[in-house]
Amino acid sequence: MKRREFLKSSIVAGTAGVLLDACTPPGSEQIIPLLIPEEQFIPGVEEFHATTCFECSGGCGLLSRKIDGRLVKVEGNPAHPIAQGGSCARGQALPQAMYHPDRLQSPLVREGARGEGRWTEISWDDALDRLTTELTGLSSDPSGLAFLTGQLRGHRSALVERFAAGFGGARHWVHEPFGDAAVRRAHLLAAGIDAFPAHDLEHANYVVTFGAALVEGSRSPVRFGRGLGHLRRGRPGQRGKLVAIGPYLSVTAAHADEWVPARPGSDAALALGLAHILVRDGRHDETFVTDRATGFEAFRERLLADYAPETVGEATGVPAEQIERLAHEMADHGPALVVAGDAAVTGPDGLATALAVAHLNALLGGFGRPGGLNFDPPPPFAAWPALEAAQDSESEPDSADSNTPRPLVEVLVDQPAGVGALLVAATNPFYTLPPASGVADLVAGIPFVAAFGSFADETTRWADLILPEPTTFERFDDDVPAPGVGRAIASLSGPVFVRPLYDTRSMPDVLLQVGQRLGDDMAAALPWETYEDALQDAWAGLHDTQRGSVVETTAGRFWRSALESGGWWDDAPEEPAPVEFATSDGRYQFDLAPLSATSGVVATTADRPFILHVYPSLAFGDGRSAHLPFLQELADPMTGVRWGSVVELSHMAAEEHDLVEGDAVVVASAQGELQARVRVVAGLRPEVVAIGAGQGHTDYGRYATDRGANPLALLAPPDPADGAELALVGTAVSLRKLYTL
Repeated sequence: MKRREFLKSSIVAGTAGVLLDACTPPGSEQIIPLLIPEEQFIPGVEEFHATTCFECSGGCGLLSRKIDGRLVKVEGNPAHPIAQGGSCARGQALPQAMYHPDRLQSPLVREGARGEGRWTEISWDDALDRLTTELTGLSSDPSGLAFLTGQLRGHRSALVERFAAGFGGARHWVHEPFGDAAVRRAHLLAAGIDAFPAHDLEHANYVVTFGAALVEGSRSPVRFGRGLGHLRRGRPGQRGKLVAIGPYLSVTAAHADEWVPARPGSDAALALGLAHILVRDGRHDETFVTDRATGFEAFRERLLADYAPETVGEATGVPAEQIERLAHEMADHGPALVVAGDAAVTGPDGLATALAVAHLNALLGGFGRPGGLNFDPPPPFAAWPALEAAQDSESEPDSADSNTPRPLVEVLVDQPAGVGALLVAATNPFYTLPPASGVADLVAGIPFVAAFGSFADETTRWADLILPEPTTFERFDDDVPAPGVGRAIASLSGPVFVRPLYDTRSMPDVLLQVGQRLGDDMAAALPWETYEDALQDAWAGLHDTQRGSVVETTAGRFWRSALESGGWWDDAPEEPAPVEFATSDGRYQFDLAPLSATSGVVATTADRPFILHVYPSLAFGDGRSAHLPFLQELADPMTGVRWGSVVELSHMAAEEHDLVEGDAVVVASAQGELQARVRVVAGLRPEVVAIGAGQGHTDYGRYATDRGANPLALLAPPDPADGAELALVGTAVSLRKLYTL
């Protein structure tokens, strides 16, 4: 047989095997995209498309690389002000989400009891019909519909809120375990601005972090990593200093010039102790507190009376001499900048810590100056058509259940009745909340639950209907990164492919399609045929400004250019604009009320002598990236662990409790227990044990399920009075040895 005839017969035989499902050998499904290409392409020719990463709140711009119709790599978009050509490990792993073997490929309807994980594939027409039927049944009581989301950004958030309002007053609940609720609330109280500030690290000389994992997982690792790099080596002959405060030697603390291992929960007291010294010695910005602030005298009296270095040193475990030195260094080597985040802004003292740090920045004169902090101006999007006033419903829900997003932790305390349908998107509370939180009881009492997502997880398992979403490379989306760099920025993504790899639809498109089926009022509230149309209407406002990174003659040309660029960003200002406070009197408010809880005391018992500290994972964040094998294979930079979890404790604690490296132990709290190996580390207070978040999934694909342990399950149920989703530090735990290797 000639070679050409052999190849021809081999291709025919192989194709026949693919077409006959019963004869398809294992693994053949991976060959199909090569035999039947997704779109026309020129073999061997590279294509680059601008996209956006949504793995964290950074909103980094990416460039996705395609060869032979396949996505093969992503890199940071050099033109994007946040990415500037860089990306983190989670962004680099995104192509694995595109071709993941466990992706949801079509709508699924539950078979059997909730939680059994038995599903039947249905068509999109059937899925939309079922969803429409369930929502139509709530038309007489719109508050019977609830929408539970993560901390959405961009126009996804706006469309969800518009859908809820157009429905007549549906409830919107929000759950984000490592969110910025306390920081935003602190700046709302003090500055009247509900936003996470932009930090000008590049022009600071002295940066202090209270718990904020800047380098690894907090907010925007690409943005903060670049800023800290510039702080250190970006100015010839000048090197800034980084001080990290917290009970655990995080990646950020390991990169710092000085680590201050304060007691867990004492961050607010330490921040106020530093403020005490600045005010006592007259080293604060007198012009700011006189001309631009209100309430300083009462704040001053409180500082001088209650936060002397000796008092604070006793509460925090930080020597008074060190507190004095740090405060003087901040004043002597400014501009100085203070950042709070993660575990430090959760729990009973979370809001107090965030507000104390805001006040410390104010005393340093940091608002609206180089090397300080500012608030990004919002991109000048065009407003969508105004909604007609929603009709009053018979239930008359109270203000807590209005269209204003409400934290899920508050809802769990109330356990509201009368919810007939729940829509879930971009959050996984069955994993990120402890069982004692009551989330299972809440969902069990709701007759119908529909979940959006690209992967099945612990929460979708309890849904009645699963609506699969395309990945970021297959859909239209936008984002407003936070924190930014002091100017208006909007990231934009379009599909890299002609069509999605599977039978998926984006959540905004599904809401628009359902809205058209729900009647004239909803159709008028959601007048767009596709989410792309809605985005184009909003982005036309950026075109109208005729400034910034993209300027075109028509709105259509602007839209295409913005897609090619990965977004739009305003021109960089020559220097930061002054901060205009949005308080009632237009002045910064030295609010005292939230500072009442600053004891720094975390209770332990003889049975539970350790304090648990949970920190975000560099690879997994809060756990949403754990399904990607590239990230499972990535060794943790501090522990060296891959594909699992460890419990970290100090050498002193290990010796006292007769534990050695590698021991298998049970970590137990009042809420539950988990098993993990011991990792003895130097960078940890003796009363603290630390576990990284992200592992311990029970249903999140083959690469994440039953890997490691989930420390979030050990935490106490959140207290809504704390103003935070979870208390990531402060839970008392015990260790019990199982065996030694």
